[in-house]
Amino acid sequence: MAHIYQRRMLISGAALLLISVTPVLCDEGVFWHVADFHYDPSYLTSKDSCGGPVPSPGRYGDYLCDSPWTLINDSVYAMKRLHPNPDFIVWTGDDTPHVSKVNESAYMSTQKTIDIIRNLTDLLKEVFPTTTVYAALGNHDYFPSDQLPPHTNELYDAVADMWRVWFNDSEAETTFRKGAYYKATLKPGSHILVLNTNLYYLSNKVTVNMTDPAGQFQWMEDALSSAAANNQTVHIVAHIPPGHYETIGRIFQEHYHKRFNEIMLKHADVIRGMFFGHHHTDTFKMYYAKGIPKLPCFLAPSVTPWRAVKYNGPAHNPGLRLFKYDRITSQPTDILQYYTELGQANTQGMATWKLEYTATETYGIPDITATSMHKVVESFEKPNSENFKKYYRYNSVSADDPSVVSCDDSCKKKYVCSINALDYVEHAKCIGASDVTGSSNGGPNSPTSVFLFWCTVLLFSRS
Repeated sequence: MAHIYQRRMLISGAALLLISVTPVLCDEGVFWHVADFHYDPSYLTSKDSCGGPVPSPGRYGDYLCDSPWTLINDSVYAMKRLHPNPDFIVWTGDDTPHVSKVNESAYMSTQKTIDIIRNLTDLLKEVFPTTTVYAALGNHDYFPSDQLPPHTNELYDAVADMWRVWFNDSEAETTFRKGAYYKATLKPGSHILVLNTNLYYLSNKVTVNMTDPAGQFQWMEDALSSAAANNQTVHIVAHIPPGHYETIGRIFQEHYHKRFNEIMLKHADVIRGMFFGHHHTDTFKMYYAKGIPKLPCFLAPSVTPWRAVKYNGPAHNPGLRLFKYDRITSQPTDILQYYTELGQANTQGMATWKLEYTATETYGIPDITATSMHKVVESFEKPNSENFKKYYRYNSVSADDPSVVSCDDSCKKKYVCSINALDYVEHAKCIGASDVTGSSNGGPNSPTSVFLFWCTVLLFSRS
Protein backbone atom coordinates (compact mmCIF):
# COMPACT_ATOMS: atom_id res chain seq x y z
CA MET A 1 0.00 0.00 0.00
CA ALA A 2 1.47 3.34 -1.02
CA HIS A 3 0.73 6.54 0.91
CA ILE A 4 0.68 9.99 -0.63
CA TYR A 5 0.50 12.98 1.67
CA GLN A 6 -1.06 16.31 0.76
CA ARG A 7 0.36 19.17 2.79
CA ARG A 8 -1.24 22.56 3.17
CA MET A 9 1.27 25.24 4.11
CA LEU A 10 0.86 28.87 5.13
CA ILE A 11 3.78 31.03 4.00
CA SER A 12 4.60 34.08 6.16
CA GLY A 13 7.89 35.73 5.33
CA ALA A 14 10.49 32.99 5.46
CA ALA A 15 8.45 30.82 7.80
CA LEU A 16 6.52 27.72 6.69
CA LEU A 17 3.76 26.58 8.98
CA LEU A 18 2.38 23.07 8.47
CA ILE A 19 -1.39 23.30 8.81
CA SER A 20 -2.53 19.74 8.09
CA VAL A 21 -1.42 16.38 6.80
CA THR A 22 -4.08 14.33 5.02
CA PRO A 23 -3.28 10.78 3.90
CA VAL A 24 -4.56 9.80 0.46
CA LEU A 25 -4.51 6.06 -0.11
CA CYS A 26 -3.57 4.58 -3.47
CA ASP A 27 -3.01 0.92 -4.22
CA GLU A 28 -1.67 0.76 -7.78
CA GLY A 29 -2.18 -2.31 -9.91
CA VAL A 30 -1.62 -3.13 -13.57
CA PHE A 31 -3.33 -5.20 -16.24
CA TRP A 32 -2.58 -6.06 -19.84
CA HIS A 33 -4.88 -5.37 -22.78
CA VAL A 34 -4.14 -7.37 -25.91
CA ALA A 35 -6.21 -7.07 -29.09
CA ASP A 36 -6.60 -8.52 -32.58
CA PHE A 37 -4.04 -11.33 -32.81
CA HIS A 38 -5.44 -12.45 -36.21
CA TYR A 39 -3.33 -15.60 -36.47
CA ASP A 40 -2.75 -16.77 -40.05
CA PRO A 41 -1.55 -20.41 -40.09
CA SER A 42 -0.94 -20.07 -43.85
CA TYR A 43 1.47 -17.12 -43.57
CA LEU A 44 4.51 -19.10 -44.73
CA THR A 45 2.64 -21.15 -47.36
CA SER A 46 -0.45 -19.91 -49.20
CA LYS A 47 -0.56 -16.54 -47.37
CA ASP A 48 -4.36 -16.47 -47.31
CA SER A 49 -4.61 -13.17 -45.42
CA CYS A 50 -2.07 -11.20 -47.46
CA GLY A 51 -3.37 -8.21 -49.40
CA GLY A 52 -0.68 -8.47 -52.08
CA PRO A 53 2.40 -10.42 -53.16
CA VAL A 54 4.89 -11.17 -50.38
CA PRO A 55 7.82 -12.93 -52.06
CA SER A 56 10.03 -12.91 -48.96
CA PRO A 57 7.85 -13.12 -45.84
CA GLY A 58 9.60 -11.80 -42.74
CA ARG A 59 10.00 -13.92 -39.64
CA TYR A 60 7.67 -11.69 -37.63
CA GLY A 61 5.22 -10.79 -40.35
CA ASP A 62 4.48 -8.27 -43.07
CA TYR A 63 2.31 -5.16 -43.25
CA LEU A 64 0.29 -6.90 -45.97
CA CYS A 65 -0.48 -9.99 -43.89
CA ASP A 66 -1.89 -11.23 -40.62
CA SER A 67 0.27 -12.58 -37.82
CA PRO A 68 2.52 -15.62 -38.12
CA TRP A 69 2.75 -17.76 -34.99
CA THR A 70 6.26 -16.41 -34.39
CA LEU A 71 4.87 -12.92 -33.80
CA ILE A 72 1.96 -14.09 -31.64
CA ASN A 73 4.13 -16.33 -29.48
CA ASP A 74 6.73 -13.58 -29.04
CA SER A 75 4.10 -10.97 -28.16
CA VAL A 76 2.64 -13.03 -25.31
CA TYR A 77 6.06 -13.92 -23.93
CA ALA A 78 7.00 -10.22 -24.21
CA MET A 79 4.06 -9.43 -21.95
CA LYS A 80 5.50 -11.86 -19.44
CA ARG A 81 8.96 -10.30 -19.67
CA LEU A 82 7.74 -6.70 -19.47
CA HIS A 83 5.35 -7.22 -16.55
CA PRO A 84 5.14 -10.84 -15.38
CA ASN A 85 2.49 -10.46 -12.66
CA PRO A 86 -0.47 -8.41 -13.91
CA ASP A 87 -3.63 -8.43 -11.82
CA PHE A 88 -5.52 -9.68 -14.87
CA ILE A 89 -5.52 -9.60 -18.70
CA VAL A 90 -8.13 -8.12 -21.04
CA TRP A 91 -8.28 -9.90 -24.42
CA THR A 92 -10.68 -8.25 -26.86
CA GLY A 93 -10.80 -10.82 -29.63
CA ASP A 94 -10.40 -11.17 -33.40
CA ASP A 95 -8.18 -14.20 -33.49
CA THR A 96 -8.55 -15.62 -37.02
CA PRO A 97 -7.13 -14.27 -40.29
CA HIS A 98 -8.65 -11.80 -42.73
CA VAL A 99 -9.57 -13.87 -45.78
CA SER A 100 -11.59 -13.16 -48.89
CA LYS A 101 -15.32 -13.24 -48.24
CA VAL A 102 -15.95 -14.16 -51.87
CA ASN A 103 -15.02 -17.76 -51.11
CA GLU A 104 -14.54 -17.77 -47.34
CA SER A 105 -15.34 -21.45 -46.98
CA ALA A 106 -12.23 -22.28 -49.02
CA TYR A 107 -10.11 -20.83 -46.21
CA MET A 108 -12.08 -21.13 -42.99
CA SER A 109 -14.66 -23.27 -41.20
CA THR A 110 -16.24 -23.46 -37.76
CA GLN A 111 -13.69 -26.07 -36.67
CA LYS A 112 -10.73 -24.02 -37.96
CA THR A 113 -12.04 -21.00 -36.07
CA ILE A 114 -12.38 -23.02 -32.87
CA ASP A 115 -8.89 -24.47 -33.32
CA ILE A 116 -7.29 -21.01 -33.68
CA ILE A 117 -9.09 -19.67 -30.61
CA ARG A 118 -7.91 -22.77 -28.72
CA ASN A 119 -4.30 -22.21 -29.83
CA LEU A 120 -4.34 -18.66 -28.48
CA THR A 121 -6.20 -19.65 -25.31
CA ASP A 122 -3.64 -22.37 -24.60
CA LEU A 123 -0.77 -19.93 -25.17
CA LEU A 124 -2.16 -17.41 -22.67
CA LYS A 125 -2.76 -20.17 -20.12
CA GLU A 126 0.76 -21.49 -20.63
CA VAL A 127 2.47 -18.11 -20.20
CA PHE A 128 0.11 -16.75 -17.49
CA PRO A 129 -1.11 -19.91 -15.71
CA THR A 130 -2.39 -18.14 -12.59
CA THR A 131 -3.74 -14.96 -14.20
CA THR A 132 -7.43 -14.53 -15.01
CA VAL A 133 -8.13 -13.46 -18.58
CA TYR A 134 -11.33 -11.56 -19.37
CA ALA A 135 -11.82 -12.52 -23.01
CA ALA A 136 -14.31 -11.35 -25.63
CA LEU A 137 -15.08 -12.69 -29.08
CA GLY A 138 -14.42 -10.52 -32.14
CA ASN A 139 -16.32 -10.35 -35.41
CA HIS A 140 -13.76 -12.71 -36.98
CA ASP A 141 -14.19 -15.28 -34.22
CA TYR A 142 -17.07 -17.01 -35.97
CA PHE A 143 -17.76 -18.74 -39.26
CA PRO A 144 -18.92 -17.16 -41.43
CA SER A 145 -17.19 -14.05 -40.10
CA ASP A 146 -19.30 -11.15 -38.76
CA GLN A 147 -22.43 -13.32 -38.46
CA LEU A 148 -22.37 -14.00 -34.72
CA PRO A 149 -25.84 -15.24 -33.73
CA PRO A 150 -27.97 -14.34 -30.68
CA HIS A 151 -28.32 -17.94 -29.51
CA THR A 152 -26.30 -20.95 -28.48
CA ASN A 153 -24.24 -22.71 -31.12
CA GLU A 154 -21.25 -25.01 -31.60
CA LEU A 155 -18.65 -22.26 -31.38
CA TYR A 156 -20.04 -20.54 -28.27
CA ASP A 157 -20.19 -23.92 -26.53
CA ALA A 158 -16.64 -24.83 -27.52
CA VAL A 159 -15.23 -21.49 -26.38
CA ALA A 160 -17.18 -21.63 -23.11
CA ASP A 161 -15.49 -24.95 -22.40
CA MET A 162 -12.06 -23.39 -23.08
CA TRP A 163 -12.68 -20.27 -20.99
CA ARG A 164 -14.55 -21.90 -18.09
CA VAL A 165 -11.46 -21.65 -15.89
CA TRP A 166 -11.59 -17.84 -16.24
CA PHE A 167 -15.31 -17.51 -15.43
CA ASN A 168 -15.83 -16.69 -11.75
CA ASP A 169 -19.52 -15.80 -11.71
CA SER A 170 -22.18 -18.51 -11.45
CA GLU A 171 -24.12 -17.10 -14.40
CA ALA A 172 -21.13 -16.39 -16.65
CA GLU A 173 -21.03 -19.70 -18.44
CA THR A 174 -24.80 -19.68 -18.97
CA THR A 175 -24.90 -16.24 -20.59
CA PHE A 176 -21.80 -16.94 -22.66
CA ARG A 177 -23.34 -20.06 -24.15
CA LYS A 178 -26.49 -18.06 -24.83
CA GLY A 179 -24.97 -14.99 -26.45
CA ALA A 180 -21.17 -14.81 -25.84
CA TYR A 181 -21.39 -12.23 -23.03
CA TYR A 182 -20.86 -12.54 -19.28
CA LYS A 183 -20.14 -10.83 -15.97
CA ALA A 184 -17.08 -11.53 -13.84
CA THR A 185 -16.13 -10.28 -10.41
CA LEU A 186 -12.77 -8.48 -10.31
CA LYS A 187 -12.99 -8.08 -6.54
CA PRO A 188 -15.86 -7.56 -4.07
CA GLY A 189 -17.73 -4.50 -5.31
CA SER A 190 -16.04 -4.35 -8.72
CA HIS A 191 -17.16 -6.24 -11.82
CA ILE A 192 -16.30 -6.67 -15.48
CA LEU A 193 -19.01 -6.91 -18.13
CA VAL A 194 -17.66 -8.69 -21.20
CA LEU A 195 -19.99 -7.86 -24.08
CA ASN A 196 -20.68 -9.32 -27.50
CA THR A 197 -20.95 -6.06 -29.45
CA ASN A 198 -20.56 -8.06 -32.67
CA LEU A 199 -24.33 -8.53 -32.37
CA TYR A 200 -24.68 -4.81 -33.20
CA TYR A 201 -22.16 -4.71 -36.07
CA LEU A 202 -23.23 -3.22 -39.41
CA SER A 203 -22.00 -6.31 -41.24
CA ASN A 204 -23.99 -8.75 -39.07
CA LYS A 205 -26.97 -9.74 -41.23
CA VAL A 206 -28.30 -12.21 -38.66
CA THR A 207 -29.32 -9.56 -36.11
CA VAL A 208 -30.16 -6.63 -38.40
CA ASN A 209 -33.93 -6.60 -37.71
CA MET A 210 -33.87 -7.43 -33.99
CA THR A 211 -34.37 -5.13 -31.01
CA ASP A 212 -32.33 -6.86 -28.30
CA PRO A 213 -30.24 -9.76 -29.66
CA ALA A 214 -29.66 -12.46 -27.04
CA GLY A 215 -31.26 -10.17 -24.44
CA GLN A 216 -27.91 -8.47 -23.93
CA PHE A 217 -29.25 -4.92 -23.62
CA GLN A 218 -31.64 -5.87 -20.82
CA TRP A 219 -28.89 -7.87 -19.14
CA MET A 220 -26.57 -4.85 -19.32
CA GLU A 221 -29.26 -2.61 -17.82
CA ASP A 222 -29.86 -5.06 -14.99
CA ALA A 223 -26.16 -5.54 -14.23
CA LEU A 224 -25.37 -1.80 -14.28
CA SER A 225 -28.48 -0.89 -12.26
CA SER A 226 -27.51 -3.49 -9.66
CA ALA A 227 -24.00 -2.05 -9.48
CA ALA A 228 -25.39 1.45 -8.95
CA ALA A 229 -27.82 0.30 -6.27
CA ASN A 230 -25.01 -1.44 -4.39
CA ASN A 231 -22.40 1.30 -4.79
CA GLN A 232 -20.25 -0.92 -7.01
CA THR A 233 -18.04 -0.27 -10.05
CA VAL A 234 -17.91 -1.84 -13.51
CA HIS A 235 -15.48 -2.17 -16.41
CA ILE A 236 -16.82 -2.68 -19.95
CA VAL A 237 -14.85 -5.04 -22.23
CA ALA A 238 -15.79 -5.79 -25.85
CA HIS A 239 -14.34 -6.10 -29.33
CA ILE A 240 -16.26 -3.62 -31.50
CA PRO A 241 -16.55 -0.08 -30.10
CA PRO A 242 -19.36 2.42 -30.65
CA GLY A 243 -18.93 5.47 -32.87
CA HIS A 244 -16.98 5.75 -36.11
CA TYR A 245 -13.74 4.65 -37.65
CA GLU A 246 -11.15 7.41 -37.78
CA THR A 247 -11.63 8.35 -41.43
CA ILE A 248 -15.10 7.18 -42.49
CA GLY A 249 -17.92 4.87 -41.56
CA ARG A 250 -20.24 3.95 -38.75
CA ILE A 251 -19.69 0.70 -36.90
CA PHE A 252 -22.98 -0.28 -35.20
CA GLN A 253 -26.43 -0.61 -36.70
CA GLU A 254 -28.12 2.70 -36.01
CA HIS A 255 -30.83 1.54 -33.59
CA TYR A 256 -28.32 -0.53 -31.63
CA HIS A 257 -25.91 2.38 -31.45
CA LYS A 258 -28.57 4.65 -29.97
CA ARG A 259 -29.57 2.20 -27.26
CA PHE A 260 -26.00 1.21 -26.40
CA ASN A 261 -25.01 4.84 -25.93
CA GLU A 262 -28.10 5.58 -23.84
CA ILE A 263 -27.21 2.71 -21.49
CA MET A 264 -23.57 3.78 -21.17
CA LEU A 265 -24.46 7.40 -20.40
CA LYS A 266 -27.25 6.45 -18.01
CA HIS A 267 -24.79 4.40 -15.94
CA ALA A 268 -21.63 6.44 -16.53
CA ASP A 269 -21.17 7.03 -12.81
CA VAL A 270 -20.51 3.34 -12.10
CA ILE A 271 -18.41 2.62 -15.20
CA ARG A 272 -14.69 2.99 -14.52
CA GLY A 273 -13.19 1.81 -17.79
CA MET A 274 -14.21 0.87 -21.36
CA PHE A 275 -11.81 -1.29 -23.39
CA PHE A 276 -12.14 -2.25 -27.06
CA GLY A 277 -10.13 -3.40 -30.09
CA HIS A 278 -11.24 -3.85 -33.73
CA HIS A 279 -9.74 -0.71 -35.31
CA HIS A 280 -6.17 -2.10 -35.24
CA THR A 281 -5.08 1.47 -34.52
CA ASP A 282 -4.33 3.31 -31.27
CA THR A 283 -7.14 5.72 -30.46
CA PHE A 284 -9.88 6.61 -27.99
CA LYS A 285 -13.43 7.96 -28.00
CA MET A 286 -15.33 10.22 -25.61
CA TYR A 287 -18.84 10.12 -24.18
CA TYR A 288 -20.31 13.53 -23.29
CA ALA A 289 -23.53 14.51 -21.54
CA LYS A 290 -24.58 18.09 -22.28
CA GLY A 291 -20.98 18.97 -23.03
CA ILE A 292 -19.61 17.40 -19.85
CA PRO A 293 -17.01 14.63 -20.39
CA LYS A 294 -18.36 11.41 -18.85
CA LEU A 295 -16.50 8.37 -20.18
CA PRO A 296 -13.43 7.64 -22.30
CA CYS A 297 -13.35 4.50 -24.45
CA PHE A 298 -9.84 3.14 -24.98
CA LEU A 299 -9.07 1.22 -28.18
CA ALA A 300 -5.88 -0.85 -28.08
CA PRO A 301 -3.83 -1.32 -31.26
CA SER A 302 -3.59 -4.79 -32.73
CA VAL A 303 -0.89 -7.42 -32.58
CA THR A 304 -1.41 -8.15 -36.27
CA PRO A 305 0.39 -5.76 -38.64
CA TRP A 306 -2.17 -6.38 -41.43
CA ARG A 307 -3.26 -3.27 -43.28
CA ALA A 308 -6.19 -2.84 -45.67
CA VAL A 309 -3.99 -2.23 -48.69
CA LYS A 310 -6.94 -2.59 -51.07
CA TYR A 311 -8.38 0.57 -49.54
CA ASN A 312 -5.04 2.35 -49.03
CA GLY A 313 -5.07 1.75 -45.29
CA PRO A 314 -1.87 2.76 -43.47
CA ALA A 315 0.61 0.30 -42.03
CA HIS A 316 0.96 -0.13 -38.28
CA ASN A 317 3.36 -1.93 -35.99
CA PRO A 318 2.29 -4.68 -33.56
CA GLY A 319 1.36 -3.30 -30.14
CA LEU A 320 0.78 -4.39 -26.53
CA ARG A 321 -0.88 -2.23 -23.90
CA LEU A 322 -0.40 -2.10 -20.13
CA PHE A 323 -2.83 -0.16 -17.95
CA LYS A 324 -2.14 1.18 -14.49
CA TYR A 325 -5.18 1.42 -12.25
CA ASP A 326 -6.16 2.17 -8.67
CA ARG A 327 -7.16 -1.10 -7.02
CA ILE A 328 -9.26 0.73 -4.43
CA THR A 329 -11.44 2.69 -6.89
CA SER A 330 -10.87 0.48 -9.97
CA GLN A 331 -10.13 3.68 -11.91
CA PRO A 332 -7.56 3.35 -14.75
CA THR A 333 -4.83 5.93 -14.21
CA ASP A 334 -2.33 5.55 -17.07
CA ILE A 335 -1.44 3.74 -20.30
CA LEU A 336 1.97 2.28 -21.10
CA GLN A 337 1.99 1.43 -24.79
CA TYR A 338 4.59 -1.06 -26.02
CA TYR A 339 5.42 -2.04 -29.60
CA THR A 340 7.93 -3.72 -31.85
CA GLU A 341 9.21 -2.21 -35.09
CA LEU A 342 8.27 -4.86 -37.64
CA GLY A 343 10.96 -4.09 -40.20
CA GLN A 344 13.68 -4.03 -37.57
CA ALA A 345 12.44 -7.29 -36.02
CA ASN A 346 12.55 -9.03 -39.39
CA THR A 347 15.99 -7.65 -40.23
CA GLN A 348 17.50 -8.57 -36.88
CA GLY A 349 15.67 -11.88 -36.57
CA MET A 350 14.51 -10.84 -33.09
CA ALA A 351 11.58 -8.72 -31.93
CA THR A 352 12.45 -6.02 -29.42
CA TRP A 353 9.38 -4.80 -27.53
CA LYS A 354 9.89 -1.29 -26.20
CA LEU A 355 7.90 1.47 -24.58
CA GLU A 356 6.36 3.72 -27.22
CA TYR A 357 4.75 6.22 -24.85
CA THR A 358 3.16 6.76 -21.47
CA ALA A 359 -0.14 8.60 -21.78
CA THR A 360 0.22 10.96 -18.81
CA GLU A 361 3.77 11.98 -19.72
CA THR A 362 3.12 12.30 -23.45
CA TYR A 363 0.00 14.45 -23.16
CA GLY A 364 0.83 16.29 -19.93
CA ILE A 365 -2.14 15.04 -17.94
CA PRO A 366 -2.39 13.73 -14.35
CA ASP A 367 -4.41 10.62 -15.25
CA ILE A 368 -6.66 9.18 -17.97
CA THR A 369 -10.05 10.05 -16.50
CA ALA A 370 -12.76 11.59 -18.69
CA THR A 371 -11.78 15.09 -17.58
CA SER A 372 -8.14 14.57 -18.45
CA MET A 373 -8.83 12.91 -21.79
CA HIS A 374 -11.16 15.80 -22.68
CA LYS A 375 -8.24 18.15 -22.12
CA VAL A 376 -6.24 16.04 -24.56
CA VAL A 377 -8.98 16.40 -27.18
CA GLU A 378 -9.06 20.16 -26.60
CA SER A 379 -5.31 20.28 -27.17
CA PHE A 380 -5.75 18.41 -30.47
CA GLU A 381 -8.07 21.14 -31.75
CA LYS A 382 -5.43 23.86 -31.48
CA PRO A 383 -3.66 24.90 -34.72
CA ASN A 384 -0.47 22.97 -35.36
CA SER A 385 -1.10 20.92 -32.20
CA GLU A 386 1.98 19.05 -31.00
CA ASN A 387 -0.24 16.69 -29.04
CA PHE A 388 -2.19 15.79 -32.19
CA LYS A 389 1.07 15.15 -34.05
CA LYS A 390 2.04 12.70 -31.32
CA TYR A 391 -1.40 11.07 -31.39
CA TYR A 392 -1.29 10.68 -35.18
CA ARG A 393 2.14 9.03 -35.03
CA TYR A 394 1.02 6.68 -32.27
CA ASN A 395 -2.26 5.94 -34.08
CA SER A 396 -0.23 3.77 -36.49
CA VAL A 397 2.00 2.53 -33.65
CA SER A 398 4.97 4.55 -34.97
CA ALA A 399 5.08 2.67 -38.27
CA ASP A 400 7.77 3.96 -40.62
CA ASP A 401 6.19 3.16 -43.96
CA PRO A 402 5.25 5.15 -47.08
CA SER A 403 1.59 4.22 -46.51
CA VAL A 404 1.55 6.41 -43.38
CA VAL A 405 1.07 9.81 -44.99
CA SER A 406 0.98 13.28 -43.44
CA CYS A 407 -2.33 14.49 -41.97
CA ASP A 408 -3.63 17.90 -43.13
CA ASP A 409 -6.44 19.92 -41.52
CA SER A 410 -9.17 17.95 -43.31
CA CYS A 411 -7.60 14.67 -42.18
CA LYS A 412 -7.21 15.99 -38.64
CA LYS A 413 -10.89 16.96 -38.47
CA LYS A 414 -11.92 13.37 -39.26
CA TYR A 415 -9.68 11.96 -36.57
CA VAL A 416 -10.80 14.46 -33.92
CA CYS A 417 -14.49 14.04 -34.82
CA SER A 418 -14.16 10.26 -34.47
CA ILE A 419 -13.02 10.90 -30.90
CA ASN A 420 -15.35 13.61 -29.62
CA ALA A 421 -18.55 13.00 -31.62
CA LEU A 422 -19.84 9.50 -30.88
CA ASP A 423 -23.44 10.34 -31.73
CA TYR A 424 -24.14 9.81 -35.42
CA VAL A 425 -25.81 13.18 -35.99
CA GLU A 426 -23.19 15.05 -33.99
CA HIS A 427 -20.45 13.32 -35.98
CA ALA A 428 -22.04 14.38 -39.26
CA LYS A 429 -22.15 17.96 -38.00
CA CYS A 430 -18.56 17.74 -36.80
CA ILE A 431 -17.14 16.66 -40.15
CA GLY A 432 -19.43 19.03 -42.03
CA ALA A 433 -21.70 16.51 -43.76
CA SER A 434 -24.65 18.14 -45.52
CA ASP A 435 -27.37 15.90 -44.07
CA VAL A 436 -27.67 15.98 -40.28
CA THR A 437 -31.42 15.53 -39.93
CA GLY A 438 -33.35 12.65 -38.46
CA SER A 439 -33.39 10.93 -35.08
CA SER A 440 -30.85 11.55 -32.35
CA ASN A 441 -28.52 9.14 -34.08
CA GLY A 442 -29.27 10.13 -37.68
CA GLY A 443 -31.97 9.22 -40.20
CA PRO A 444 -31.66 5.61 -41.38
CA ASN A 445 -32.57 6.47 -44.96
CA SER A 446 -30.79 9.81 -45.25
CA PRO A 447 -28.22 10.16 -48.06
CA THR A 448 -25.46 10.46 -45.50
CA SER A 449 -26.54 7.32 -43.66
CA VAL A 450 -26.84 5.27 -46.85
CA PHE A 451 -23.50 6.53 -48.15
CA LEU A 452 -21.68 5.84 -44.89
CA PHE A 453 -23.32 2.43 -44.56
CA TRP A 454 -22.07 1.18 -47.91
CA CYS A 455 -18.66 2.75 -47.48
CA THR A 456 -18.35 0.94 -44.15
CA VAL A 457 -19.45 -2.40 -45.58
CA LEU A 458 -17.00 -2.13 -48.47
CA LEU A 459 -14.11 -0.70 -46.51
CA PHE A 460 -14.26 -2.93 -43.46
CA SER A 461 -15.60 -6.21 -44.84
CA ARG A 462 -12.05 -7.49 -44.29
CA SER A 463 -11.37 -5.77 -40.96
